[in-house]
Amino acid sequence: MDQNNKINHLNMIQQVISRMGSNSFKLKGWSVGIMIAIYAFAGNNSHKAVVVTLIPLIVFCVLDSYYLMLERKYRKLYDKVRLVDNDEINFSMNFNDVKIDMKDVKKYGYVNAIFSKTILPFYLVCIVTTLIIYFVKF
Repeated sequence: MDQNNKINHLNMIQQVISRMGSNSFKLKGWSVGIMIAIYAFAGNNSHKAVVVTLIPLIVFCVLDSYYLMLERKYRKLYDKVRLVDNDEINFSMNFNDVKIDMKDVKKYGYVNAIFSKTILPFYLVCIVTTLIIYFVKF
């Protein structure tokens, strides 16, 4: 039996998942880069740069969590498509069509993404470092 439709649909979903992971990685790089750039240009006024640094960190944390949430939903869609027959492939990219058990609903939520082990520790370290620079005079 020819599985081309299923393979093509899975490839489409995998490309979206890869793009979400790439976006997340880039946001983390931008976060560190912006943090360093602001402190480098602030010079002796680094305590004033803290507020300016916190804003992009929080925005990037929100965006990064959003990308992780979407990535998880597309992975669930991938699992669904992987199990269907080739004749049932409709090339839908709508992850809302996937049935999720009630016990797993929280896993695909935004709040769970923020508190994931890839988001929270990274941004928490960035924010704590920023606050240390603000409260400790070097």
